[in-house]
Amino acid sequence: MRGSKRTELQQLFAVNRRLFKAYVLREELDRLWMYKTREGVARFLFGWLKALRWQRLPEMEKLGDTLVNHFDGIAAYCDHPIRFGVVESLNTTIKGVLRRARGMRDETMLLLKLKWASARPIRSSRDVTRFLQVI
Repeated sequence: MRGSKRTELQQLFAVNRRLFKAYVLREELDRLWMYKTREGVARFLFGWLKALRWQRLPEMEKLGDTLVNHFDGIAAYCDHPIRFGVVESLNTTIKGVLRRARGMRDETMLLLKLKWASARPIRSSRDVTRFLQVI
C-alpha cells in the first residue's frame, strides 16, 4: 500500500491491536506456497502455528486447525505444483460434461466423454461436432 491508504491502515492497527496481529499472521501465511519440500512446509506451518498460539484470535485458530487437517493436500502441492486455475478449469469442464450427460445410463460412455473433454477442451463449434462424433 502507498500513501494515504498506508497511513490509514497504520492508524487502524494502532487502535485495534488484534486486527494488526491477524493481518501480520495472514501476510506471513502467504509464504507457505514458496516451499518446495514437504519438510519445509511442515516446518513453516509448525512455526506459524507456534506464533499463533498466544494471540487469542479464535478465527485464526480455526484456520490453523483447518490447515493441520488438510496438511496432506497442502504438502501434495510440493510434489505436484499444479496451479489452482488449471484445477478449477478442469473441475468446470467435468461439471459441464456431467450436466450435459443427465440421464445417460452408460457409465463407460460418460467416462469416455470426460476423458475426451479434459484432453481436448471444447472452444469452438467444430470442437462440439468432434465431441458429439465420439458417441
